[in-house]
Amino acid sequence: MQSSEEVFYPPVNKHSIISLILGILTALSFCTGVMPIPLTGFVCFPTSFVLGLSALIYGVISLRRIKKHNESGHSMAWIGIIIGGVIFFCILSVIVLFISLFLFAPNSIQPIIENYSI
Repeated sequence: MQSSEEVFYPPVNKHSIISLILGILTALSFCTGVMPIPLTGFVCFPTSFVLGLSALIYGVISLRRIKKHNESGHSMAWIGIIIGGVIFFCILSVIVLFISLFLFAPNSIQPIIENYSI
């Protein structure tokens, strides 16, 4: 005798998986940029900025599709949104800080640039 009850698992949204992977790559790229290895920040910070934005976008898209098509992957989408969004907004804040320092206090930046050594 076989049971007539079949368990239905909703399909996992592919965009939520992509959002999770991009969020993890964002964190790895950001942590690599913080390491005291010369010139890693020039490569890793812009990369983590783009990856964070992508994780944020894919996460929002996946939440909408999950709700519309009754799919699973809700937690993966939220993890991608949180990791990607936090790092994206941190880097965006640093960019705004440097731009405002250049605009409103250019004399305070000059000694920092002259004393910087790799």
